[in-house]
Amino acid sequence: MTTESRNATTEYRVERCDDCGERTPHDVDVELEATHNDRVRSENEKFARTPCRVTTCRRCGSESYDRLS
Repeated sequence: MTTESRNATTEYRVERCDDCGERTPHDVDVELEATHNDRVRSENEKFARTPCRVTTCRRCGSESYDRLS
């Protein structure tokens, strides 16, 4: 079995950064964020998650969070 190693320092996306005012390299992750609302029953609360896209500018460090639902 062979495995392909990836170098995380070279993997990024070029996106617009509002703080820098131009297109810069960004790290992009997807995190699960707990959803809290009245429609979720208490026994299902631990399963109530929403994916959230987190982008971090490699130049200035600013982060943005966007819900994917």
